[in-house]
Amino acid sequence: MNTQSHAILNLFLLRKTLEKKFGKMGAPSTPDPGIRNSTSFNSRIPLQEGRDDRLNEVIVAGSIFPDVPMLFFFIWYTWVVPTSQRTIWGTLYFTEGWQTVFNLFHSVPIFLTLAGVAYWLSRPRLFIFCLAGLLHFMEDFFVHQEDGHAHFFPLSNYKFISPISYWDSRSFGNYFSIAEPLVILACSFYVFRYLKTWWGKTLLVLINGFSFSGHIFWYFVFTHFH
Repeated sequence: MNTQSHAILNLFLLRKTLEKKFGKMGAPSTPDPGIRNSTSFNSRIPLQEGRDDRLNEVIVAGSIFPDVPMLFFFIWYTWVVPTSQRTIWGTLYFTEGWQTVFNLFHSVPIFLTLAGVAYWLSRPRLFIFCLAGLLHFMEDFFVHQEDGHAHFFPLSNYKFISPISYWDSRSFGNYFSIAEPLVILACSFYVFRYLKTWWGKTLLVLINGFSFSGHIFWYFVFTHFH
């Protein structure tokens, strides 16, 4: 699943979940922004009124963080050390060193441990960050084949090989590439009301534009950096 799609989908899922549990969380119809009324859960994760001003950024950061090494990997071998895309994704991607890095950043045990520590120490932003990362893993789990990650690393190197690929047309990728931007667009209508800045709203629009035209970008990359 594309990195930007994780960010929008997780904004929708976590905002919707937290709104159901704590209230409107700064929706336009709410007089004061913030998550209201502590409960037994909130005694450890004190998301209180007026303290969710950076919640969008935390969710987005947690959603894209697992893919940061891969973005660096792609930029480095495409533009800094020019290498053919076939070699990048067919050989270098599967080398032991890079696989270890990717697996560490997609590790369920590591993120669960961090979430537990954040919960125990009452660090709400770190807790939400970890939840966003864990959602990222769940979303990836069923749409990757050999290019997937060992999500239980370092406890296990097991890698689930899904019958569905988010990009490979031989494994329903052509259908997924249509469904993904439509789902993200639908989520964006909900997310839009929580964005308080013009640049946040502009970025949301640009992400949706890229979701529908991303194949053009990848066509350019694979034809000009082959």
